[in-house]
Amino acid sequence: MSSRFQYYGGLGPAIAGVSCTLFCIGTILVSLRIYTHFTIVKRSGGWALIWACVAYALGVPSVILYVMAALDGLGNHLSIVATDPYLADSLLYEWIAACTISFSVGFAKLSAMCYILDVQRRTHGYGRWALFVFVGGNFICYIVTVPLIFTQCNPTAGLWNMALGADCSGINRGIIWAEITGAWGAATDLLLALYPVFIIYNLQIQLRLKIILCFLMGLGVFTAICSLVKTAQFNRLEISPDATYEIAPLMIWGMTEMWVVLIASSVAPLWPLLRLSASRLTQHHRSTDHSLFSGPVFSSAAAAARRKFTTHGSSSRDDDDDDHRLRGSATAHGDAFRKLGSRNTSQEAMVTADGIKMTHDITVSHEPVGGRDADSPDGFGGGHGKAVYAGDMA
Repeated sequence: MSSRFQYYGGLGPAIAGVSCTLFCIGTILVSLRIYTHFTIVKRSGGWALIWACVAYALGVPSVILYVMAALDGLGNHLSIVATDPYLADSLLYEWIAACTISFSVGFAKLSAMCYILDVQRRTHGYGRWALFVFVGGNFICYIVTVPLIFTQCNPTAGLWNMALGADCSGINRGIIWAEITGAWGAATDLLLALYPVFIIYNLQIQLRLKIILCFLMGLGVFTAICSLVKTAQFNRLEISPDATYEIAPLMIWGMTEMWVVLIASSVAPLWPLLRLSASRLTQHHRSTDHSLFSGPVFSSAAAAARRKFTTHGSSSRDDDDDDHRLRGSATAHGDAFRKLGSRNTSQEAMVTADGIKMTHDITVSHEPVGGRDADSPDGFGGGHGKAVYAGDMA
């Protein structure tokens, strides 16, 4: 390893490891999301995918900057890196990454909001406005954050070059604003995680599917936890004399929040792909079951059994009965698989590839008119149909 990286240590490996690991997971999920949109969905969810890709594009340089900062000594103890000639570079990388991470988180939350709005369509007007207010408030916080970061010290270069002895009295102001932004972000994460539960609860689908969808769309709760933990790190950093080491937990939780919100907002849109994969897997098991009981192996075994008992006179008739029973068992077994695969298909079909389908249950009854009943020649009881809405799901 070259001398430039001789200060790499402390919590630096944790910064680089967490950043690269979450980057790989996020890359896989975003790639699957793009594949799902263009090969399965094809219609709705375009804006949600666009903002997710923007969030990912901002997250990639954030990972690169964090890894470079860690390699240059950030995350190690100040007593070790005090003479590091590249310490100023590592601090500059961290501050630039802080800006890109903020906007990556904002666009990921915007993606989650767009996906929720695609699901609920034009219903729940108050909920729509709540989403607009909270997600829009996040962007306001992040826009204000950028000038606050680079006005903490005078001159500005003193923010990353401690050798200048700059006046950094604005740091307290920046920490207060960071705490406000973190609290607002956590509240937004909770809204994005819990609001879909209200929508899915009113869907007329089986309970198992409701639980799955609520879990997939409620992963934002973990983002809220990351946001709160990250916010708690600011006070710890403010009072620590070992800033280059104590900044590492803040960097780790900031990176975790960025990728978790993107991952959480990308899992639910993968439901069409998961459903299609499960359907194909069920069909594979069904075809395997059919070939097992009606293929050449079964036929050969049945033929051998018949030859064995043919010389025993009446035993051949017993063999025929056994053969028929075995074939009947195989048929019943295959029917059981088919019934299992098709159970509640009409209910689960409400969750289509391009969203969650809204349904209406209608009960139609007929009232006799003019003295005719259901036995009249026209077969309709001579009445006019009256539609009674048994349930209307928003």
